[in-house]
Amino acid sequence: MRIAILASGWAGFNDAACRELAALGHELLIVTPSEAPDTAYTSHAFTEFAQHHLWSGAPGRGEIADVVRRFAPDAVLMHSWHFGPYREAMKALPDGTLRVLWMDNIWRNVPKQWLGRVVSGMWVQPIFDCVMVPSDRTEFFARRLGFADGSVIRGSLSADTSVFGSGPREGKELFERRRFLACLRLVHHKGADVLAHAYRSYRAQVDDPWTLTVAGIGPLAPEFDGIEGVEMLGFQQPSEVAELMRSSSALLIPSRVEPYGVTLHEGAVSGLPIISTSFVGAAAFFVQDGQNGWTIASDDVAALAVAMRRMSDVDADRLGHMSDVSRALGARTSSVGWAQNLHEQLTWRLEAKRQPAI
Repeated sequence: MRIAILASGWAGFNDAACRELAALGHELLIVTPSEAPDTAYTSHAFTEFAQHHLWSGAPGRGEIADVVRRFAPDAVLMHSWHFGPYREAMKALPDGTLRVLWMDNIWRNVPKQWLGRVVSGMWVQPIFDCVMVPSDRTEFFARRLGFADGSVIRGSLSADTSVFGSGPREGKELFERRRFLACLRLVHHKGADVLAHAYRSYRAQVDDPWTLTVAGIGPLAPEFDGIEGVEMLGFQQPSEVAELMRSSSALLIPSRVEPYGVTLHEGAVSGLPIISTSFVGAAAFFVQDGQNGWTIASDDVAALAVAMRRMSDVDADRLGHMSDVSRALGARTSSVGWAQNLHEQLTWRLEAKRQPAI
């Protein structure tokens, strides 16, 4: 099968998943911006297993449609259903092409989303045959856009489980490292400022605080200036983040809004106890309150500080149990499993779409 992916950005976990998809015999075309804000990936590996078209600024009129037409895909996966150049490409596809919306937004009951519901019958439904979602929260939004149960492909995101992951971890090892880890873009919606203020508050509440390592770049980096116990590493490549996770005690996800949050899955398969805000879509899959961490309200400095204090007060035995639960929950999906599921879903849906009408 020939599969085109029209992406709004690209990360290491996308590379891993699509490499597995190509290994199943599919020919891939990846269309994506050449750069993403507040990231610094040294390279992507999709040139090894897929055709590709990178664009910057804004694509020229007809540019994306021409690239997709020349590739002649059997199926197209598209991010950002409102992005004009991608919509233009989707509208130009032959009738027999399977058209999939790859969606991760969650329902937040904001005016823009209510408008999306109003225009969905004219703006979304005519273009897409089905929708891919990573979580039940995104599926709830997709259903409100008019996608029926049979039109939903579930399990659309996975950590790169060829890079991230850990064997069983001893509670004593986690206890002795005494380090919180946060891997995030240092921007408002990721809650970087909340993390900085909460960690400062946490240190004032305990006699022997854990340190905090922050991996990421962005305009809110100065929020951490002058805070004792903070180590700022800047942007780290996926393999470096994986090693940080294997050498830390707990993962912090302070996002105000996070449609999914693959970093949370990465932390789970790495055997880390986790503190996450409830507005992280993946939290429902990979955090079981009291078992491997806690979920807290978003944009709440006090709640995050208290959760950090609770975590650093946990003894070694319980940290070991929390790590085991994280690894078990993280095993729910993988790069290989993602590819196998998508292969099967696209195969039968394309066959059904091309079945002659009786």
